Amino acid sequence: MVSNWHPAGDKRRWVRRLVDMPIRVAADDLIGTGVIPARGTTISAGGICLFALANLPIGAQIDVEFTDSHCSAPIRVGGIVRNRLVYLYGVEFLVDPQEIGRP
Repeated sequence: MVSNWHPAGDKRRWVRRLVDMPIRVAADDLIGTGVIPARGTTISAGGICLFALANLPIGAQIDVEFTDSHCSAPIRVGGIVRNRLVYLYGVEFLVDPQEIGRP
């Protein structure tokens, strides 16, 4: 598996990393907050691409929860659905990557 995947000519701000990890997506709907199981496919400092059998509209604000291999507690990050292709969602994290790891 290639851990530093970066297509030629890709002018993204952050390098994407291929992943295959379980994710929980928390999204609000008309009757409350639902939790949707999902799979992460790629991740970067600015967001994540995930597969979920859901109907999340572009612009929806969601929470993404996953477990990092470097810590035992789940990480929960807010995000906005920026694009969608059937059941693949591009989610932009609502955290400034410059602030990650700062006290």
